[in-house]
Amino acid sequence: MFSINKRMLRMKFHYFLYLGGVACIVGFSPTIAKQMGYSPMLVGYLYTYLSILSFLAKPLTGFIVDKFRMKRIMFLAFIFTCGLTAFALNFIQELPTENAAFLSCNTTTVLDVCSNIGGQLPECDTSLSKFLKNNSESITCQLFCQPNKSFSDEICKSWSMDYCIPQYNTDTNNTLEHLNVSLSQIITDQIENNFGFQVKSVQFNENQVLFPTCLKPVSTRCEIDCSNDVIMKLATMTKLEESILELHQFWEYFIVMSLFWIGQAITWSLQDPICFDLLGTRFEDFGKQRCWGSISWGLCSIFGGALVDYFSDSDIHKNYSPIYYLCLIIVMCDFVVAYKMKITETIGSKNTLSDVFKLLTNVNIVIFFIWIILMGICTSMVWNYLFWYMEDLTQKYHSEQRLWIKTLQGSAIGIQCIGGEMPFLFFSGWIIKRIGHTQCMALGLFTFAIRFYLYSIITNPIWILPVEFTNGITYGLCYAVLMEYARIIAPASAVSTVVGFSGALFEGVGISLGGLIGGFFYEKIGGVSTYKLFSGGSFFMGILHVSFIVFSKKNVNGIGTIS
Repeated sequence: MFSINKRMLRMKFHYFLYLGGVACIVGFSPTIAKQMGYSPMLVGYLYTYLSILSFLAKPLTGFIVDKFRMKRIMFLAFIFTCGLTAFALNFIQELPTENAAFLSCNTTTVLDVCSNIGGQLPECDTSLSKFLKNNSESITCQLFCQPNKSFSDEICKSWSMDYCIPQYNTDTNNTLEHLNVSLSQIITDQIENNFGFQVKSVQFNENQVLFPTCLKPVSTRCEIDCSNDVIMKLATMTKLEESILELHQFWEYFIVMSLFWIGQAITWSLQDPICFDLLGTRFEDFGKQRCWGSISWGLCSIFGGALVDYFSDSDIHKNYSPIYYLCLIIVMCDFVVAYKMKITETIGSKNTLSDVFKLLTNVNIVIFFIWIILMGICTSMVWNYLFWYMEDLTQKYHSEQRLWIKTLQGSAIGIQCIGGEMPFLFFSGWIIKRIGHTQCMALGLFTFAIRFYLYSIITNPIWILPVEFTNGITYGLCYAVLMEYARIIAPASAVSTVVGFSGALFEGVGISLGGLIGGFFYEKIGGVSTYKLFSGGSFFMGILHVSFIVFSKKNVNGIGTIS
């Protein structure tokens, strides 16, 4: 008895350490990608690809360990891989950027640094304007403008610069495209489409023009180097002179994230079968072990978010290095714990694949697999886009919260895990016994409908925190249902394969589809409309699932009557 308790204690320690370590990376990975210069659509494509990798890796790993008895070796190897690749992210460079602006001369001369209508300037971040209004320092910029004959001819006439008179222009290396300007603090065109700063003076060599104007409107595009960090942030945009596939920064990020994702996907697919092996016939106690992972995921997310805010010199550009170190340390500690765990190897069978394919002939199990995919699609909107949505709300409605947004995001994960997942995982066995697997499945879909609708009507990201308690049903309870039911239907010779396949459907198919669909709609119609759309879809699928429960002759709770 003492030996069994000691084994389960090590299993709890593994869940606590491993999930806490990877939480630091997985939770913040969308906003890390955003800061690196990747667009929402590109992030959607990336997570679709990563989910497909997971879909392929999980069942393949399950088949290998069931067939060749390599569970311990693979478990330890990929825990180690997770720690190293997470730390390697610290050394990945951001995509190349440029600081672009338009210098326009008419009745006044204005430097436009961003635009809300897209095009050749970056999109405006309205939350940054308060930093400029509170700044009393003078702003100077050096401009490197594109050669533009009409612009040069007009300012020569209007500004009466000595450079334009041939006998004064003895240095052929000097051009009017290199200018030093002094800017006004007033944002002149915020209500329209741009952030425009009135130019108080222009200097070229020894020529200086105060409050320059032009007889006819002209403009040119320039790269800028300003004394004000906020203006530089406003003017920053990803520089893609070629395809992103030709950038070494992209491939470094792509390869490291691929290795990290494979590592954590395989570890996830092995740790639950190992836990079931230790539990024996006490499947209902799975949630009591797994809840320790939720506790650590929440605690480490809160701590990680606070670390990022604390070590960031600027509230504009965050320093994620502390969470890379934190992940490495925690995961390496977990490696030591996992090394001491007793891992039972699966008894191999020649009919492993045929045993698995027989499951697909049962309509109830097919419905179960479809439900897994639907829950993965919905979960993707939380995992991949909730942090992005919180930053959008902060930017639009509450810019004062930008200073501690990472702490707020970490708190959201903390509530998801400790306030939501942990209690529902702990009591999942009791809940499933009383209302059944299928009713829990339908409850998950309806709860997602409510959760997404609440997201869509919230304007203050702080109010997202109480909504995250619903994660106890949408993930905590439903994950226990997924794992427990997959273990029940799995043949004795293919436990790891079936559990891995179920996890692959959730992440590889569901999460990937959700990332792709969600990224498309998020970029096209915005976060509010996207969450309303997913709310309606979740509710509709919940109705369909209830209809199946009512009209099905067999209970989805099992091949026979598993309740």
